[in-house]
Amino acid sequence: TDSHFDWMVANGYATVDHRNDFGGLDNTIWRKLLTAPDTLRQRVVLALTEIFVISTNGLPIAWRGFAVAAYLDMLERRAFGTYRDLLEAVSLSNGMGAYLNMRGNLKEDPKTGRVPDENYAREVMQLLSIGLYQLNADGSVKLDAGGKPLETYTQTNITDLARVLTGWDADSASAT
Repeated sequence: TDSHFDWMVANGYATVDHRNDFGGLDNTIWRKLLTAPDTLRQRVVLALTEIFVISTNGLPIAWRGFAVAAYLDMLERRAFGTYRDLLEAVSLSNGMGAYLNMRGNLKEDPKTGRVPDENYAREVMQLLSIGLYQLNADGSVKLDAGGKPLETYTQTNITDLARVLTGWDADSASAT
């Protein structure tokens, strides 16, 4: 079946009237959920959108509906792939980059006091990978000698990952 992005183009949503809205997005999502022959893949994509969340509200970019459509298409292509490939694709997607402030994230500048935005780095550590606390094999939280949960990462880890996640941006030279 057509990708969400291609369906929106083919059905007239790639017009300036829809530059700042989500016209057609609900239609293509429901179209796929109800009629695509790969039902399991569509359900996995739906589940992935609950984990790798971007919102249709507050995306600070033009053509938001198309950004979300492209994001859904990316999740669909990687629904049965490796977690590493999925996390990389999510990290490099325009939608996630805009939603969690990674797109255009600048490196540290000691002269001005600028530091990289840590929002996406924190999300990767806390929600998309290792979580807040170390776990035992049975899923229970590991505790230290004092009975406190053992954390999986430190603020330094977040700061270091934020430094790695700088320098990516969208090529908007031809955007209208």
